[in-house]
Amino acid sequence: MITKQNVIPLLKEACPSFEPSEEVDLNDKEELQHELSRVAGHLISLEYNGQLQREPDVFEAIEQLYIEGEADVKEAVTTGLFQAMHEMIIDQQISPEEIGMLLKPHSLKWWKTIDHFSENSGGQ
Repeated sequence: MITKQNVIPLLKEACPSFEPSEEVDLNDKEELQHELSRVAGHLISLEYNGQLQREPDVFEAIEQLYIEGEADVKEAVTTGLFQAMHEMIIDQQISPEEIGMLLKPHSLKWWKTIDHFSENSGGQ
């Protein structure tokens, strides 16, 4: 099982252009959420600049987090990474489908859940 401590190192390995914070306690839920929101910002920046498709390993890593992650890892990815990404795409005029096309089956299911929730609560 993938634990909270493994989340950011796994994403960093999959997306070498991301620079994680140096002093983060990944066991702390809020710090992990914050770091995942930084990952979200990085990924949305890459997509905005047309470079996200050059980082295919990050989508494999996200999928791995959903398949092999402990329950709190899956929750952190959904709320920390996907919710943050969804909020950011609105400002960058990126459609949820653009991100969805890059995701693998398990992660896509959760991305669609976030998108559906956002649509029903007045978001994009």
